Amino acid sequence: MNHSQDFSIKSTHHQEGDDPLCWNIAADTLKGSHHYEVKRMVEEFKNPVVQLGGGERLRIAHVAAIATRSGTELVKVKLSEAARAGVKASSDWIIEGMNKGTDSNGVTTGFGATSHKRTKQGEALQKELIRFLNAGVFGNGMMYRHTLPHSATRSAMLVRINTLLQGYSGIRFEILETMAKLLNNDITPCLPLHNSCGDLVPLSYIAGLLTGRPNSKATGPNGELLDAVQAFQGVGIDSGFFELQPKEGIALVNGTSVGSGLASIVLFEANIHVVLSEVLTTMFVEVMHGRRFEFINQLAHKVKHHPGQIEVPAITEHILNGSSSVYEKPKQDRNVVGNSPQWLRPQIEVIREATKMIEREINSVDDNPLIDVSRNKALHGGNFQGISIGASMDNTRLTLASIGKLLFAQFSELVSDYYNNGLPSNLSGSRNPSLDYGFKGAEIAMASYCAELQFLANPVTNHVQSAEQHNQDVNSLALISSRKTSEALDILKLMSSTYLVALCQAIDLRHLEENLKASVKNAVSLVAKKVLTVNQNGELDHLSRFCEKDLLKLVDSEYVFTYASDPCSANYPLIQKLRLVLVDHARDEEKISSNSIFQKLSTFEEELKVVLSKEMESARCDFDNGKSSIPNRIKECRSYPLYKFVREELETNYLTGEKVQSPGEEFNKVFTSMNEGKLVEPLLNCL
Repeated sequence: MNHSQDFSIKSTHHQEGDDPLCWNIAADTLKGSHHYEVKRMVEEFKNPVVQLGGGERLRIAHVAAIATRSGTELVKVKLSEAARAGVKASSDWIIEGMNKGTDSNGVTTGFGATSHKRTKQGEALQKELIRFLNAGVFGNGMMYRHTLPHSATRSAMLVRINTLLQGYSGIRFEILETMAKLLNNDITPCLPLHNSCGDLVPLSYIAGLLTGRPNSKATGPNGELLDAVQAFQGVGIDSGFFELQPKEGIALVNGTSVGSGLASIVLFEANIHVVLSEVLTTMFVEVMHGRRFEFINQLAHKVKHHPGQIEVPAITEHILNGSSSVYEKPKQDRNVVGNSPQWLRPQIEVIREATKMIEREINSVDDNPLIDVSRNKALHGGNFQGISIGASMDNTRLTLASIGKLLFAQFSELVSDYYNNGLPSNLSGSRNPSLDYGFKGAEIAMASYCAELQFLANPVTNHVQSAEQHNQDVNSLALISSRKTSEALDILKLMSSTYLVALCQAIDLRHLEENLKASVKNAVSLVAKKVLTVNQNGELDHLSRFCEKDLLKLVDSEYVFTYASDPCSANYPLIQKLRLVLVDHARDEEKISSNSIFQKLSTFEEELKVVLSKEMESARCDFDNGKSSIPNRIKECRSYPLYKFVREELETNYLTGEKVQSPGEEFNKVFTSMNEGKLVEPLLNCL
């Protein structure tokens, strides 16, 4: 754009002050942290009523609430009377124009590539529009297998009402009131799942129900299938169906409401899932005994200049504050831990920008033509183009895939005893690891989920096909992209559910590890005092106390689960390394004392085998019965609310090969609660 063009734009928009292009408005929506924005969304979701038409801004949380809350929690829609006059004015303008013989696209002309056709039968033209657009296929049985989900349709209706209430579309207020009544009575038109380059076809089925088309169907509050007559009776309308006036059909169908409505539902959950990924990553750092440094060194993140990278470690630092499970070790953590702020950085930023783009879309006027009553004009354009939705959803899907890849990488290290800093292979929790393969099946499932998620990350919008006699040679594929993003989100939920249960298993294993180690140290200390510290004459051997200290240091440094299944076995590292400590001390003592530890070595091992097995079994029994002498450290951590929710409220179990329960049963509990929105509160309580 050259300077003269830039000046001309500014001069024609002087009424908008210093921000004629609205970039400042867009930037203002990104002020503040993502974390607090998610908290605001959650509070907005709880509102029992959504107000439209009175100057209120519709947000994605409102759309998600209308779409997904049902039964006693059904959210009501309330239309402002203040909008009635503007809506009526545009409707009256259309009728007056028809009476004067004014030519207008889609009102007196055909549509798209056939707009050269003319007619004076405005009502008949709108009726035909709805008929030919009813081109969807539903299948039969199983309550219409190829039907758009109930929630997506409700979201589309809400967004469509919000668009048409702004008074630029030439439609009667009464039609919008009827759509609101359908929402408020939980009666939902059946829309086809497929068959949409834009939203013309699916929106035509909402219009079909409003006009009483014989092929139109709806579902009632209990999922029962209704025809148009039953649907209207269900909302208490006995005045008959609408006979569409000129322009009303095109006002109902020509827009982006289905794609943007579904995108709103997806983004509401996706924003929460970004926060969940941050908390899961923090829990991973804790159970892996990671370094705190990567998250407390804010300067390293600030010099990168990405707000997402600054926010992620700030949240992680907050949760890790006070945790005794992380260390200030000099060795840098592996990338899956140390690079998590950098990896999650763009995911936050992309999700936020996509959210703002969709919120602009659901508050926009996307009709064509637009009726400018104040200037007595019909404005013909392409506001129905939904590429902003398609692009936002493509980007969101790529972000979800990136989050999924991080979670899978973390999961893979968590179950590998080569990387997990002393946890048992596959997080197996049994006494006998030979008959317990723990989360091995879960890792296989995670690989499958991740692969499917990566496939779904492929863009949709680059697959545009020329349609409608090449008039629609560029179209958004917005609804398809929204649908695929919804699928991707569902896969990510499966991954997160599986991973969260695995993290809780790892937390419990760390608890068991600490208690087992304490029992081993107690056994070693008892036997050392009994066998090593008294010489043949019954006198205290002061040199042996140093031997006891070294034995306990060895126990501290050795991973418990490398020998826990058979602690007294000479084939496992504990006995081998304890023996080496004793031998080293025996060599030193021979130089200054005739009372060699060599003479006590076999006695020490025999005594230890008796005491050690009893001590460790006692510690395991106490753990199994919830009576461990050392409490679970997770209770001191800020991630505890999420752990507590999974373990206590959902009643998931510590998994072992000795139990009947399969891992999938426990994953399903978390997945179900996630879909019901029950995970949100404990998640935010971590912050």
